[in-house]
Amino acid sequence: MPFGCVPVREWCCAALLAVGLMCVPEARAWEAVTGGLPDQAVVAVDKSRQRFFLMDKGKSRSYPCTTGKARGDKQVRGDLKTPEGVYFVVRKRTERLDFQEYGGEAYILDYPNPVDRLRGKTGSGIWVHSRGRAITPFESRGCVVLNLKDIAEVGPELKRGTPVLIGERVEIVPRKATVREVEERTRGWRKAWRRGEAGDGYIASERAASIRKIERQEKRARATFGPVRVLEGPGYVVSWFAQRTALPGGGTETGVRRLYWEKQEDGEYRIVGMAWDD
Repeated sequence: MPFGCVPVREWCCAALLAVGLMCVPEARAWEAVTGGLPDQAVVAVDKSRQRFFLMDKGKSRSYPCTTGKARGDKQVRGDLKTPEGVYFVVRKRTERLDFQEYGGEAYILDYPNPVDRLRGKTGSGIWVHSRGRAITPFESRGCVVLNLKDIAEVGPELKRGTPVLIGERVEIVPRKATVREVEERTRGWRKAWRRGEAGDGYIASERAASIRKIERQEKRARATFGPVRVLEGPGYVVSWFAQRTALPGGGTETGVRRLYWEKQEDGEYRIVGMAWDD
């Protein structure tokens, strides 16, 4: 297996195996994933090769990009590094953008994610955007930047909730047991959550109080769930699914729930973070 990386998830189309995408650690081991979501676009950013890959409906497109001036995984605000991990598009921004610096549109990512915050990482404002001029390698302050003509092509695919995987190197390889394990753990947690149980077996002990505080504020009656999707990042795994809940007073609450899992000392994956996207 090239670069010593560890695979986690298989893309549904065999043709993508020739693309060569899978995140590989720069100075620390981390396992990532591309593909495996035939009904949703997936972005993978290869920092070492300065390439942006958009995979959708069994096809892959590749574009030049530029990332942070400083190499390595982002740790603190202002370090000029592009973060590595699994992120999601939060929203599109077009207002009040300096055209030369940001082009005409930007897609905001959810850095820092719950695991980043647990690890003490700081900073914000990590976007996918363009420039009013041609890009050159390793010139951003941490964002992922495309040429104007390229973002015009990929922008319509960067819908809210699109996964964006960023790593030092990327390559597609077959899925592994970790993904299946977390899929099953996620389904188990959903059953426990719906019954109103604490779900002790699914939540890391040091995170139990904060996660239960979130859970107590939620309305669990008559919740229905969509398919579980799973991607693996650097030392953690993200699972997510659509959730629709009928509210007692009428109406519904609909959104996407994300669970962030880490392997514990007993070998089990447990939840260390949670996010909700309306």
